[in-house]
Amino acid sequence: MTEYGNKLLVVLDGSERSFKTIEYLCDFKPFNRKDIVLFNVFNSVPESYWDISNEDFSRNAMSQAKGWELQRRKEMEAYMERAKSLLVSAGYLSTGISVCIKNRKKGVARDIIAEASKGYFAVLARRRGYGALLHVVMGSTTTKLVENLSSVPVLLAGLQKINNSIFLTVDGSEGSNRAVDFTANVVADSNCRIVLCSVLRDFEDFNLSGEGENAATSEYVKSFFNTMQSAIDDAAEKLKAAGIDSERIQRKIITGTKTRAGSIATAAEEEGCDTIVLGRRGKSNVAEFGIGRVPWKVIHAARKMTVWIVS
Repeated sequence: MTEYGNKLLVVLDGSERSFKTIEYLCDFKPFNRKDIVLFNVFNSVPESYWDISNEDFSRNAMSQAKGWELQRRKEMEAYMERAKSLLVSAGYLSTGISVCIKNRKKGVARDIIAEASKGYFAVLARRRGYGALLHVVMGSTTTKLVENLSSVPVLLAGLQKINNSIFLTVDGSEGSNRAVDFTANVVADSNCRIVLCSVLRDFEDFNLSGEGENAATSEYVKSFFNTMQSAIDDAAEKLKAAGIDSERIQRKIITGTKTRAGSIATAAEEEGCDTIVLGRRGKSNVAEFGIGRVPWKVIHAARKMTVWIVS
């Protein structure tokens, strides 16, 4: 089983929308056993701005810019203290929460990715923050994180009320197995409810009688179905070993669907889950793509839900 650390990188941009990430942490209880790092990439005044310091006409503008930067940093520090206070009220240990505000260097997304390489087990971010546009599923920074941050899982906090019910997709691939290991690590010894689900596309189109010209295809489909069942059974055993009561583990196999992503999002909603967990890449492990097509589509189809993409 994959070993995971204990530090969670929580990305905040200072907006009220971003603050809902803290509300998510308060509601999702298993994370209160983790060390939380509240992280902000601070947009300070660019160094190039100070190159005009010898120009008399610019002195007033420079003074205003410096004042703006100092005020913004004070506001961010107050924002972080507010976030920390709310987490402590929700049961997090004050000693387990740290604040990290870093000046922007290469770009917001690239600076987050660089920080994420320093021993974190996952990165938690909001789908959208400052400048969010109506009907846009994700902001540009979060999109870049999902596309390019493959070293650790990316957790996208949604708007749906948290009830600690997780919809964990399973297909027997390495990516799926890592998603199971990650989930077991996070929810260990908790009261979380887990729905294990596999999706077989176009299953109903095959002849399962084992007769005629479709016999070979039928055997392949049956074999694939059995593989999915075995994968779900193995996942259930890992969860039970992590301390999840067997009564809180459900199994679900969806067959005959035309779209796996749509079926996953719909089934998760029908099961009353607030979080969907997927491996970054599944059975169709195409090396040229950083993230599989199904996870991308699920992010868009389940736009109000929390989605964990596990590397």
